[in-house]
Amino acid sequence: MAHARATGSIPVANVQELAQTCNRSGEQVPERYIRVEANAEEVISGYDISSAIPVIDLSKLCDPQSSYEECSKLGSACQQWGFFQLINHGVPDEVIRDLRKDVSEFFKLPLEAKKAYSQLPNSIEGYGQVFVVSEEQKLDWADMFYLVLRPNESRDVRLWPAHPPSFRTSIDRYSSETAKVARCLLEFLAKDMGAEPESLLEVFQGEPQGLRMNYYPPCRQANKVLGMSPHTDGAGLTLLLQVNGVPGLQIRRDSKWFAVDALDGAFIVNVGDILEILSNGKYRSIEHRAVVHPSRERISAAVFHRPCQDALIGPLPELVKHGDGKARYRSVGYLDFMKRYYSAKLDGRNHLESLRNEL
Repeated sequence: MAHARATGSIPVANVQELAQTCNRSGEQVPERYIRVEANAEEVISGYDISSAIPVIDLSKLCDPQSSYEECSKLGSACQQWGFFQLINHGVPDEVIRDLRKDVSEFFKLPLEAKKAYSQLPNSIEGYGQVFVVSEEQKLDWADMFYLVLRPNESRDVRLWPAHPPSFRTSIDRYSSETAKVARCLLEFLAKDMGAEPESLLEVFQGEPQGLRMNYYPPCRQANKVLGMSPHTDGAGLTLLLQVNGVPGLQIRRDSKWFAVDALDGAFIVNVGDILEILSNGKYRSIEHRAVVHPSRERISAAVFHRPCQDALIGPLPELVKHGDGKARYRSVGYLDFMKRYYSAKLDGRNHLESLRNEL
């Protein structure tokens, strides 16, 4: 995927190593990681909140007897929340188990071994950080490892670790299975938004896909740092898997942060900026962030399902025609969209809002 190799991030200290030093010596977290906004807004958590976030059953979506009702639930989830938990998604348990094991094992490797897969200049692909665009900006308490997965010919196998030995096979199988899930969801979303499935799927031709593996070290001053700054995703759909069972995702709704605990075996799925634009604003790409735990590491894996690189991103013409005739977003080439997305620090919905038309 060209966008991953068209812009880079300023190198900064490895956070996993920094955390070990701070936690072992009792040193204070460096000032660049201190975020006064981390606890400035209300956070809603607990069983009632997690149960309020919509749960979509893919097996019901695919069953003709329950498909209509479940598709309505899916559309409502994307309009009202921009997030949902996906159960009975059909990805085999062993595929998820192997992915979790190998991602966890990668982050356990010595730092020098992980650095063999470091990002190259002007690329976000590889091991390091992303969205660091100045020497002054505040930093996230996390390291990440990003790989382009699909199309297969776009893979840079030099960055695919040889250790653990099963890593490449695990990632390849996981990529194939999650691509099937994303395609299925997009077909039903097209029906809900009133578009022909083929017109929506054409934007995602070739099923481009990237994987970001996130490592959030524990931090004794967890209430003063952020694992990932508030942002929206520059993708169509994101499928997030909690790798080691430690929660940390929070989503913004009604000016409050809602803590999300993943159901066992579920994907947490969210609408990305691209799908909000294609739906002409019917679906919402919701601001979210990651927080860290004071004593436990958190690992997650997000698969981003993206448009093909030569796609023109704008409201689907049939939705504009059959709606009020007004396109709520400007059309932009996907590569230009992503260059702008990665060239700025994470900042809520600002990038998406900059593409809105004044109506």
